[in-house]
Amino acid sequence: MKENKLLSPAAIFLLGVNSIIGSGIFLLSGKIYEDAGIWSLLAILCAGLSIFVIAFAYANMSKIYSKNGGAFVYAKETFGRFPGFIVGMVTWLLGTVTLATEVSALLTAMKMILPNLNSWLIGIIIILALGIISYFGSSIIAGLDNLTSFVKIVLVLVFIFTCLGLVRGLNFSSPNLLTASSANLGGFKGFLSAYGTVFFFFTGFSFLPVNAEKMKNPAKNLPKMMSLVMLTCLAVYLIIQTITIGALGPELTKTLVPAATAFSKIVGSIGIPLFVVGICFSIFGVIVATTFNTPTILASLAQAHEDVPMFVSKNNRFGTPTWAIILTTVCGIALFLSGNYVFLSGLTVFMSFVQYLSTGLANIKKKFLLIGIGSVLFSLVLLTSFTLSVLILGLGILILLVMIYFVVKLDDDEREKWLKEHQEKSKGADVNTVKRL
Repeated sequence: MKENKLLSPAAIFLLGVNSIIGSGIFLLSGKIYEDAGIWSLLAILCAGLSIFVIAFAYANMSKIYSKNGGAFVYAKETFGRFPGFIVGMVTWLLGTVTLATEVSALLTAMKMILPNLNSWLIGIIIILALGIISYFGSSIIAGLDNLTSFVKIVLVLVFIFTCLGLVRGLNFSSPNLLTASSANLGGFKGFLSAYGTVFFFFTGFSFLPVNAEKMKNPAKNLPKMMSLVMLTCLAVYLIIQTITIGALGPELTKTLVPAATAFSKIVGSIGIPLFVVGICFSIFGVIVATTFNTPTILASLAQAHEDVPMFVSKNNRFGTPTWAIILTTVCGIALFLSGNYVFLSGLTVFMSFVQYLSTGLANIKKKFLLIGIGSVLFSLVLLTSFTLSVLILGLGILILLVMIYFVVKLDDDEREKWLKEHQEKSKGADVNTVKRL
């Protein structure tokens, strides 16, 4: 039997960059500038360094637990079944919220060239269509992921090299926005809001440990590549935000896609639709990959991590988990309808916050005190950046998960019986295969 090819360090790096650099820096650079002005650059740096510490917390745990799963494996192995269930479901919900957020991002970008677009209807159709396609499985995902990665890299390089000459020092000479500002929030509150928003730019890194078993020597390569990925993405974000501020100044807050507006100053009016199409193509690749990967997380919870009903993991004749796909699609639509792109990006950060906090606490229990305490503190700072609506919905989801745990909690005898039957069926299939041979 042919073994699956394991990911090399270079492949891990590209996977990480493609998972992290998404819609955020292209669509939210205006929001963080509106909140914190030129101090949005400091917000990016502080958030990036905070995430770097949290990434080390993940790296520490990946050395101990090198199997697939990431944060929910760390929570279950360190604290037990109940925390493992909560963090595991949050991991699945993070993928589901990411799906809803990126669909909202796609439609937000499209409104730059199609202002009368019916976002809600088209968003529902996109999520439903992808859910149906994922039911039948697909062999094009890897190719599409590689293609969108290439488009994303080209977009970033084209933007940097064409728009660098637009930077004007005058756009960086605004007053100290930590004390007084004409921006939307201003002051330290505005800085914290921008800091929290920037966390959305980095949330994709937490999906790397989920695929640990697909990597060559994950205990060694995963921590190194995570560090390199984080530094690369931080540098890219700082450069893009610096250019957009320097090129647009206060105009930055008046456009849906600031990078496209800056690009149009170089190539003319055709620059906006060209750049928006490139961004949409890149975002769509993330949407498709998320649509196919997220149900797998829920199915794996049912298969190996207990307390999720086992029927959720049952595959159809196409080899995909039917109920996991249905639940992901339905929840994705519900979350998409719950708010706009800015709200959903905040909810994505809230789901990530739960993972960061649990992983930080796991580090403390495993005696990685400095990294663990740092991760917990940076995670708690995020609480000050969430809007009330994000906090209410996020906490409501956590309370609902607690209730679900005690309703669907599986009896150990029932699970053992199911596993025994499943193993006997597998042995029977193997025997029949041997007889035929």
